[in-house]
Amino acid sequence: MNNLVENNALHEVLPFYHCSIENSKVSALGNGLINQTYLVKSVKQNFVLQKINHHVFKNPTQVINNAELINKHLQEKKERQQYSLEPMWQLTAKHHSPTVIVNDNYWRAIQFIPNCYTVEAVETTEQAHQVAAAFGQFTSALSDFPANQLAEIIPNFHHLDSRLAQLKAVVEKDPKKRLSDCQHLVDFCFEQVSFIKKVAELVAVLPVQVTHNDTKINNLLFNSDTKKPIAVIDLDTCMPGFIMHDFGDMVRTCCSTLPEDGVALEDMQIRMDIFEALAESYINSFAGNITQTERESLIIGAQLLPFMIGIRFLTDYIDGDNYFHTKHTSHNLDRAKNQLHFFHLLHAAEDKLTRIVTR
Repeated sequence: MNNLVENNALHEVLPFYHCSIENSKVSALGNGLINQTYLVKSVKQNFVLQKINHHVFKNPTQVINNAELINKHLQEKKERQQYSLEPMWQLTAKHHSPTVIVNDNYWRAIQFIPNCYTVEAVETTEQAHQVAAAFGQFTSALSDFPANQLAEIIPNFHHLDSRLAQLKAVVEKDPKKRLSDCQHLVDFCFEQVSFIKKVAELVAVLPVQVTHNDTKINNLLFNSDTKKPIAVIDLDTCMPGFIMHDFGDMVRTCCSTLPEDGVALEDMQIRMDIFEALAESYINSFAGNITQTERESLIIGAQLLPFMIGIRFLTDYIDGDNYFHTKHTSHNLDRAKNQLHFFHLLHAAEDKLTRIVTR
């Protein structure tokens, strides 16, 4: 560990888990941009140690408590053979709590599952079937859990009107004088009146479910021997929501032929074979426990998530890149153009997507 400050923090945190920096091997784990995550190999046990980013998650205790409630419910379902994946347990520290607070920073430990790996991007239809089936099974197993018991970790996270209001506010201020670079994109967003209305009408009638809200394939653990998913991980953004959000996030991250910051927009296409695999396995994973309205909402969700993240990238660009990590000045603008173009392609293909989802 090269960071002296973090090394000192680990020196104080590890004894809560009956080990120390001297008798443990600690290494950075994963490539997440929000929390700091480590793999700890001690003489007694191996576990994942995580410092929760309290700037993003304003109440870290809620993140930890939500995970406890979700894992308890999933474990009960697993014991009744109604859930085949592994819950990701948080470890209880020596003071009988999963939450450790050191110097106003919040830490937790999560069980380490050996002999597994993660995948960064969907490359095949088989992987698309796997990711959709796993996240669908996760939500289906929680469908009888009272979602209102979970804290709303990030208020209005997928609330389209709030995201549009944030865009409007930064447009009016234009603090970095960047509006002239992207006025056409701002106009495009606010011109989608009929789509925005359709989303609002759906939100008013859809049943609230426990949703994961970050359904990328790299939030699954795969067994190294079977090559199949064994656990849904990263429950930080789990909260009450709608299944169209989770499905839409899968489409957003799996179905474009370009990465989300790719600039060759003329080459962007929808990977229809991947979309079909996602839709088939996601719907099947609910084993009939999905309403007709929810099923139909998946097409709107597929369009909504690129549209909404495009708005967020655009908002952050105009505001001076205060939220998303960027590698160059136009990074957020490139992302916004990319995601809004993907929305445009999905919106134009709505009839074809509908035939896939409803057949």
